[in-house]
Amino acid sequence: MGVAGCAAMDVLSILEKKRVKLSDFNMDIEADRAENHPQVFTKIKLKYIFTGKNIRPSDIERAIELTEEKYCGATAMLRSTVEIIHDYQILEQE
Repeated sequence: MGVAGCAAMDVLSILEKKRVKLSDFNMDIEADRAENHPQVFTKIKLKYIFTGKNIRPSDIERAIELTEEKYCGATAMLRSTVEIIHDYQILEQE
C-alpha cells in the first residue's frame, strides 16, 4: 500500500504540472509473496487507471517513468529486491 500511495501521489503531481486534466483516478494493486516465511513480496503490479478527456498516453507514460525512476522513494527502496511492474488504462470521459 505504501508503494502504491507514493507512486500515485508522484504520478498525479507530475500530471498536474503538465496540466493534464483528470476527472477521476484509481489504482489497482496486486502482489505476489514468497511461500515460505518470511513471506516477503516477490512481485508488485501497479495498474494506474485515468479518466478524462484528451489524455495523451505519452504524458501518462512519462509521468510513470519519472515516478518509478526518479521520484518515488518507496519504489526506489524496494526495486532491488522486488520486481515492480506497471500498467495503465485511460478511460475517455464522455
